[in-house]
Amino acid sequence: MKISNQHKHGGSPQLDMRRLGLPEKPVLDFSVNLNPLGPPPVIKEKWLELFQAIEPYPSVLGDGVGRYYQQVCGISSNHFLVGNGSTELIYLTPRVLGFKRAAIFTPSFHDYERASRLAGSEVSEFPLSPENGFQPPPEDRLIEILESVDALWVAHPNNPTGNLISKELIFSLAQRFPEKWFIIDEAFVQFLDDWREKSFLTETPRPNILVLHSLTKFYAVAGLRLGGVIGHEDVISRLRQAKEPWTVNGIANQVASLLVDCADYEIETRLMVKKESHRVFHALKQMNGILPFPPSANFILCQWQRTDNLDHLLAHLLENGMYIRDCRNFPGLEENFFRVGLRTPEENDQLLRGLVNVRH
Repeated sequence: MKISNQHKHGGSPQLDMRRLGLPEKPVLDFSVNLNPLGPPPVIKEKWLELFQAIEPYPSVLGDGVGRYYQQVCGISSNHFLVGNGSTELIYLTPRVLGFKRAAIFTPSFHDYERASRLAGSEVSEFPLSPENGFQPPPEDRLIEILESVDALWVAHPNNPTGNLISKELIFSLAQRFPEKWFIIDEAFVQFLDDWREKSFLTETPRPNILVLHSLTKFYAVAGLRLGGVIGHEDVISRLRQAKEPWTVNGIANQVASLLVDCADYEIETRLMVKKESHRVFHALKQMNGILPFPPSANFILCQWQRTDNLDHLLAHLLENGMYIRDCRNFPGLEENFFRVGLRTPEENDQLLRGLVNVRH
């Protein structure tokens, strides 16, 4: 059984500095795709109070996280299971559901494949094409794919391409194939301006659809690991019975309750991301040797075409105090693709200047 182990994520500039023979130094990190505003101010304001949560045992089921989803998305507790970030649930889901054959679009988050294979599932990869902007397959092709598998993984928006899939199309397919599992990962959906209309989180749970969600990206709390899975109560019950207790720590559980009242922060985030994604994308389009793909969230996928090796760009940016996400370890993106996680306007301008002045 082949298990992919591509555990190179963003946020590791020191590894590339050593690989490229460069001295280690602090950099502006564009390789991670977290909220450019940083965590909501209320977390810092309440930190001493939150610190008190380190001594007692936390809630076994992460009730504070559950309250967030109930108040923000209207999801009842019997339709929700908390996780130590959504990654825990990516691995729990195939283990419990036991599907034998899974379909995954590539490029996409590699843990879908790894989790499926570790659970004993065969994995079929279906490449998305840069020629049509990595758009998901049309309905007739999806029907053909689903006829040969038991489960379909879909990131919405997809990381790293940023593409969205039609919610109506997924519902139609789920109804047509009630015996198949549809696992939707919405780690970045809250960055969308109209996220409530686009998201599966705000819909009535269907028997064969599971929605994975993370609070990590939108609220810039990657170190706390917060997320959950939403689905029909019968499926959530099965997952709950198999899940380990106490996987969400006390501070994370209390922070989730604070995130309920961050409306101003959320509005500011979406306004900034919408404005900056549009501005940076169009600036990149004007640059010789860089092919950007239209964004939907807080990151932009690009292909480096100015030289024949992305290392030229990586080294130049690291020497000038910046770091981007090398995407060559994603299946389908080996040809010098990279991803930019948006930061503040001033920091984005610094990156744009750096991209213009790359030495060949």
